[in-house]
Amino acid sequence: MSTMEGTLRINDPLSADWVTGILLLVFVLLAYTNVASPKKWRLLWGSMFTLRLGKQVLREDVDPQDRTLIGLIVAAMVLLALFAYQVAVVSGVPSSGLLLFGRSLLFVVIALIAQVLLLNLVGVLFRSDGGLMEYLYTMLLITIVLGVVLLPVVMLVAYRPGLRFALLPLGGAVVALSVLYRWFRAVLIGVGEGVPLRHVFLYLCTAEIVPVAIAIHSATH
Repeated sequence: MSTMEGTLRINDPLSADWVTGILLLVFVLLAYTNVASPKKWRLLWGSMFTLRLGKQVLREDVDPQDRTLIGLIVAAMVLLALFAYQVAVVSGVPSSGLLLFGRSLLFVVIALIAQVLLLNLVGVLFRSDGGLMEYLYTMLLITIVLGVVLLPVVMLVAYRPGLRFALLPLGGAVVALSVLYRWFRAVLIGVGEGVPLRHVFLYLCTAEIVPVAIAIHSATH
């Protein structure tokens, strides 16, 4: 029986050795944050329950060149890519292994970079911040929190096969709720900065809602 379980473990693409290595890398990044800047966790959880980031927080606590913040963003992207890889494998995508994970990670990285560049481009075109930088940092902080929340889901999916069909929909619901919450925060930030509501909805529809809908359609077909 143990031999059979060992064989299944070896042949299981969701619990391969490289998956364990990636999870160890994530734990190293999280541990580095605990040692180097433990107050980052207060910032992250506080940002989830504060509808607006204060100017002091943006000026002093959110530094895009902060190594701990960069490490947390990298960890979040890796966890999101690993979750997407798990969904793809369970859904029956033919290819698996590092190649499929690499494609998932590339998609996550490109999506995040594209959103950052787009927000900066909008600010340049309209020659006004209008809360764009606050929304950018809010988006990054929510992404980090999402990655941390998905960590136990990803680990259980990898090493507890019997829980996969229950946990993957749960993880998908968490991702969907985080996106909706981010859009809600975008509306609050835009309106709070005096941006017409129609402009906020125009941005969300063209730059976020439509791309997400296209991505979901492509993934399901």
